[in-house]
Amino acid sequence: MIRIGIAGIPYHTKGEGTEAGLRYLHDAGLDAMEVQFVRNVYMTPKSASKSAVIARECGLALSIHAPYYINLTSKSKATQEKSKVWLEKSLRIADSLEANIVVCHPAREKEPGMLKQHLLELSDMRKKEGIKALIGLETTGDAPELGSVEDYLDLLKDVPGTDIVIDWSHLHARTNGSIKGIEDYEAIFNMLKPIKRDDFHMHFSNVEYKDGREVRHLPLDSEPPFEPLAKILKEKNINATIICESPILEDDALKMKKAISRLH
Repeated sequence: MIRIGIAGIPYHTKGEGTEAGLRYLHDAGLDAMEVQFVRNVYMTPKSASKSAVIARECGLALSIHAPYYINLTSKSKATQEKSKVWLEKSLRIADSLEANIVVCHPAREKEPGMLKQHLLELSDMRKKEGIKALIGLETTGDAPELGSVEDYLDLLKDVPGTDIVIDWSHLHARTNGSIKGIEDYEAIFNMLKPIKRDDFHMHFSNVEYKDGREVRHLPLDSEPPFEPLAKILKEKNINATIICESPILEDDALKMKKAISRLH
């Protein structure tokens, strides 16, 4: 199954809260929402449980994006510890929300040993508390920083409860526009085959980039192309949730849904 959803509250229901957003997405024909904890974990267990009930009724898959300031390899020990606290809070709310995955940008500096140790501690916390949501390591849009597929391969093998979140616009930006057709998407899936073959969580939008760095997300009318990704998912019968991060969230998410439905 391929689910299509958006990051955050639909722009047509801004200011009306998560529950109104979930009902709107269901009525629009979409399948998922990624709750955005941009600066802080604003949900309580009670409000998260209420949203979980509505999502279940509407058949929507939920995920969480942890706060953006997380950096488990910061030179500041205080930042490392605060980052772990944010991830712990996000994982606990994910349990109440019945979210499948907590997405994060785990680190900036390329310190794989340090990152692995922090993730192992979070993995232990997740196991002890019986939390089902996975820790999602998102590919990032800045080539000098940690966040390529290759950067995560060993971590995914060695740290239980972690998963990769493929942000295609970020990969496109950090490689200066390398994703042009189906063979480029297939190369990423082939790289991940030893670790996983199915049930992918993804982000997608078009992107402006410069010198291996993401500048901004763009609507679906430029690069990388969406149709080759849709085609490979359908041809290989890959289960995936695709979260649209376009500036026109649900409008472009519906475009993606239509593009997939046209394929046989």
